[in-house]
Amino acid sequence: MKIVEKSSLVDQQVIDYLRSHPDFFKSHKSLLSELNLNHDSGNAVSLIERQVAVLRERNIQTRRRMNDLLHAARLNDDLFSKTRSLTLALLDVEEWHDLNEVLATNMLVDFDADFVCCHVHYSGLVLDHLMSHAGEMPHERFVTGSVPVCTTLRADELARLFPVQSHEGSGSAVLLPLRFTETEGCLAVGSRDPQHFTSDMDTLFVNYIADVLSRVIDRLSQ
Repeated sequence: MKIVEKSSLVDQQVIDYLRSHPDFFKSHKSLLSELNLNHDSGNAVSLIERQVAVLRERNIQTRRRMNDLLHAARLNDDLFSKTRSLTLALLDVEEWHDLNEVLATNMLVDFDADFVCCHVHYSGLVLDHLMSHAGEMPHERFVTGSVPVCTTLRADELARLFPVQSHEGSGSAVLLPLRFTETEGCLAVGSRDPQHFTSDMDTLFVNYIADVLSRVIDRLSQ
C-alpha cells in the first residue's frame, strides 16, 4: 500500500479546490500581492516579478504603518479617557485635602506613576502630595518657562521632588509648570523607572492637566 505524504495531500486539496473555483482570486484580490510566483527567465529577474516584489513590500509597510497608527490611536483614546476623569475629579475639589486625594488616586493609579507631588508657594500646605515652599522650589533647576520637562533624575533629586517617599536609585519624572494669579508652582509626576518619562514623550495631555490644576489651585487659594 502506497503511503501519501500529508503535505502532498494538502497540496492536492488546494489544487482541486482552485480548479473547481476558478474565480477564487477575483473575490480575494489582496492575496495576489502575498503570493510568490516565479517566472522562467533564467538568472534574470523579470519585470513582473520585480513589480510584484515591490508591491508586496509596500503592502507590508502599509500594514505596519496602519498597525502603528491603530496602536497610537488606542493609547491616545485611553489617555484621553483618564485625562477626562481627572478633570472631572478636579472640578469637584472644594478644599486642599480633596485635591491631595485626587492627585493620589488619579495620578498614581490611572497614570501608572510611582510618585506625585504638587509644589506651590502658598503657605500652610503640609500634605502627602501638596508641598508649600517659602523660597526656591525643587523643580526650578530643571524647568525654565512654561514648557513641561521629562527627565531622568538621581535619587537625591527624586527625594527633593518627592520627599514623602524613600528613594534608593535613579528614576524619571515629568515636571509640569503651573501658573497662578500671583505666583507659580509645579506638578511633579515620577517613576522609579528611568525610562518611564523620556524626552520624546508627547506632552499635549499633561499640558491640559497643568492648565486645569492651575485654575483649581487659584480657586482654593482665594
